[in-house]
Parts: sequence; structure tokens; C-alpha cells
Amino acid sequence: MSSSGPGVDTHEMVLIHRVIRREFGQLPRLFRSAADDPARSKVIGAHAREMLHFLHTHHTGEDELLFPLLRERAVLDPELMDRMDAQHARVDDTVTALGAELPAWTASADAAAGERMAALVEATMPTLIDHLTEEEQKILPIVSVTLTQSEWDALGKHGMSAIPLTRRLVILGHITEETDDAERQRFLQVVPAPARLAYKLIGHRQFTRETTTIRG
Repeated sequence: MSSSGPGVDTHEMVLIHRVIRREFGQLPRLFRSAADDPARSKVIGAHAREMLHFLHTHHTGEDELLFPLLRERAVLDPELMDRMDAQHARVDDTVTALGAELPAWTASADAAAGERMAALVEATMPTLIDHLTEEEQKILPIVSVTLTQSEWDALGKHGMSAIPLTRRLVILGHITEETDDAERQRFLQVVPAPARLAYKLIGHRQFTRETTTIRG
């Protein structure tokens, strides 16, 4: 698609949202599953840290690269954008609080700390789910006719650049886990050919092995 004018396929953000819904929806159970089990808390702690970083990067990209362009170019519902900002702030507060408690819990597997984190995620999930749903229904249609392809690509590059090279194949597994054949083919078109091959040869096995251990 040309980068000289607006008209972009935003479906890849729907796939990112699926990861967020799925992985944060599972976190309360995972935190509780590691109570008084330091070996397991190290596994769950590493996964939680990665997902917190994933969500933080996603929101930072929107705040820096997406919302300013929409406010500059599109006629937006002020209440909608205020709600987007408030939801980001609420979720980001939870991410910060979890990030502060996570290192000590990862080392100790303290049951009370795990329960606090589980309860915090559960309390935030309605806001997070509402935010992702409204973004898909009301923001992405505006994005698709407002941003150029190069501007949309910059958002994806922002997200990818925050993922360590050694973790990118696993994140690719998370993104494609719930895709159907058409969605997967559509998404993988934007993935460099060497990465597609690496995922086929080793990445999918690595993702499957990790998630089996995490989810129990």
C-alpha cells in the first residue's frame, strides 16, 4: 500500500489486543498458582514482567505516535478521547504498581503478595477490556482513513524495537496464537522473511514449550 496517503489495514492491532486480553486475563490465576512456590514464581514473574512491558510499550506508542496525529487531523469526540486518556492512566497505574511489587514476589513467592497482585489485575480488567473494545470499534476506523502507511508502520516499529531480539519469536507466537489461517498469513506478510523462517523452524516450539510451562 502506498505511504503517500491515508488508508491502512489496522487489523494487526486487533491481534495485539488479543494478546493483552488473553495474557492479562490469565495473570490472576497464574499469580495464585505460584503461592509459596519460588521455582514457579520465577517462571510466572518473568512472564508477567514481559507482558507488563508489552502493554506499557503498546500504550506509550499510542500516546506518542497515534493519538496526537488523530487529534491533529480528525474530528474526534472529546468525551471519547478523554475516556481513552483516563483508561490509559488507570491501566498504567496498575502496570506501575505491579512492576513495583513483582521483583520481590518473583523471588519469594509470597502468597499474600501474589494475592494482592491478582486482585489488582482483576480490579483493572474491566477498564482494560472496555478500553480495548472501544478502541477497536471507534478509534481504529478513524485511524484507517487518517494515518498514512508509513505512520502506521512507525507504530509497529516502536512496539517491535522494545522487544529484545531473543524474545521476538516468542512474542510472534503470542500474536499468532489465536489467528485463523487468513489472519496469520495477513500478519506474517509484514514480518521479515528470515524471522518467518526462524519462527517456523524454532520459534513455534519455543513458544509452545514456554506457554505450556507457564499455563500449567
